[in-house]
Amino acid sequence: MEEKFNIKQLILFILIIMITLGLFYGITTIVLDKKNNKKVDNTEEANNDVTIDYNTILAKNILSQSQEAYYVLASFTEDSNVTEYKNTIEKYKNKENSLKVYEVDLNSAFNKAYVSDESNLTGENITFKETTLIKVENKQIKEVFEGKDEITKALSTLTGE
Repeated sequence: MEEKFNIKQLILFILIIMITLGLFYGITTIVLDKKNNKKVDNTEEANNDVTIDYNTILAKNILSQSQEAYYVLASFTEDSNVTEYKNTIEKYKNKENSLKVYEVDLNSAFNKAYVSDESNLTGENITFKETTLIKVENKQIKEVFEGKDEITKALSTLTGE
């Protein structure tokens, strides 16, 4: 009789251990699956937020681009004409043989050292007082257009309008 009782206890003990292990396995699988889903979702959101803009440069890099000739529009965000300039630049970019056009955000903290009460577009210490369009050739500033009238006229010439 004692053998039957020990066999029943052994079978009950093994059954309880198997049920306990099964519960732990199930709970662990559910928890890890939820964590993995959250990680995937966060990764997808992060990937959607990251974009690289190859047209925007820092003011310190105006003369160091790889092209032989290109334009740079250095602008302030409060300039109401910037949208018009950018629309015209987009038309220009669609023309055959157009030069690359870079943008410099003069309101950026990285470009604050290049903002001044007076424009200086010669030498090493370049500064801007207003929105400016620059043509660079062979790492040198060849043409400068400051103010609405000059920039509009230059962009009209580029687009042929």
